[in-house]
Parts: sequence; C-alpha cells; structure tokens
Amino acid sequence: MILAWYRQNSAEFGRLVATSLLLRVIWRRSFVNSCNALLPARVECPCCGWSGNRFLDYIEAGYSIRNIECPQCGSHSRHRALFLWLRNDFQIAQKSGAALIFAPERALATLWSSAPNLRKFKIDIEPVRDVEMLADVMSLPFADEVADLIWCHHVLEQVPDDRRAMRELRRVLKKQTGQLILSAGPVAKSLTREFANAGQHFSGNRRSYGMDLPRRLGEAGLEVTQLYCEISEQDSRRYGILKEPFFLCRKV
Repeated sequence: MILAWYRQNSAEFGRLVATSLLLRVIWRRSFVNSCNALLPARVECPCCGWSGNRFLDYIEAGYSIRNIECPQCGSHSRHRALFLWLRNDFQIAQKSGAALIFAPERALATLWSSAPNLRKFKIDIEPVRDVEMLADVMSLPFADEVADLIWCHHVLEQVPDDRRAMRELRRVLKKQTGQLILSAGPVAKSLTREFANAGQHFSGNRRSYGMDLPRRLGEAGLEVTQLYCEISEQDSRRYGILKEPFFLCRKV
C-alpha cells in the first residue's frame, strides 16, 4: 500500500517530492509507534476498539494533520464521528429496507454488519474496497425510488458533475421515507470552489465545498438538515473527533 502511494505521488509531484514525503511518513510513524508502545493510552477508536497514546498523522503533499488516523482500521475524525452518530442516534442496527452504500469505508464495515435487516448494496466506480456493484453515481442502474437509505460519504467532491449526481441520488431515494446521509469534507465559509481537474487539488478532489452546499442539494429537490455528532468535549478528545457537519436529506 505504501509503495502504491509512493508511485502515485512520484507520478503527480516528481520523485524528489515523493521521497521527501515518504521519509517524513516513516519518521512520524516511528515516533507515533514509539509513543503507543511506551506511553499510556489516551485515545480510542470506536470503529474498531483500538486504543493508544495517539493516532497516526495523515500526510500528503502540501497538507498534513497530526494525530488523526487510526493505526488499525484507518478511520479519521469524520469516520469516528459518523460511526457514533449512526450507532447511537440513528440506530442503524434497527433499520430495514434497501441501502445503497457508495465507496464503503473499511472503518464502518462492522457498523453495516450490525444491521441484519438492511439489504446492503456496496457500490463504487472501480473494483476496490469491499464493493458488490460497479456503478457511476451520475448514472445509476436503479429504478426510481428504490432506496430506503443512501450513504454517500466524501464522494461528491470527486465526480465531474456533482449536480447531476445529486439529482440521481434524489431519483433513486424513496419519497418521504427514504433518507440520504451525505458528507462532503470540511465545509468552508466561502462558496464552493471548482478545480479544472482533480490533479490541481492535493486530495485529488474536483471541488471544495462551501456554505452553499445545502442550497445546491435543495436545488436538486432534496430537503436538507445539517447535523453534527453531538458528544461531550471529553469524548471528542478521547475519540479524536473534530466538529464537522454532515447532512440528512429527504426527497421532496
């Protein structure tokens, strides 16, 4: 995995930058591993149960976050927040019907398994992760109003036409009873920024969303409620969670 990451960075930024990043990753991981081996545990991942002194750093070209990634399941702050909300508030284990899960994350696999009455369809555009169906969110191979639940986490930033994708998500969502749970990275205070191509942005995304995201979803015919994972400051520190909004949408 680290070799594929190095090759990708070499292709995008050159071997010098990729090598510098690799050395930085090796140094920081050695530091974090030493902390976890020698110092008392103070953080915990609710997704997989791992605990230790600190999480791994997330390091990319021009961008890094300290103490963010679970060494065991790879969860970040957003995964851990949504895991707690889905389990405790949304009560995912009690849900039933058909669920479309786009770009399924390893960190949330146990959560989906905890819902035996959900008929889950794990979808991606490429044969990666634990997918069961290849499909493009901009042109879905489903009839109208088939989904009781749709999970779309950090997907819309990457598609060429996000407005078309939003309309498709609305089309396949059941009216009134269907629920679309959507997040799209940290929402900036400015308007959505579009990039000419994915390579222009450090994460490979095609856009960075702003405060107009709920309006864009509304224009697609969705009723939008902005939510946060509401937990105590103590639990936020314990689970390494930063406050980040997500959206619960219904078809209108």
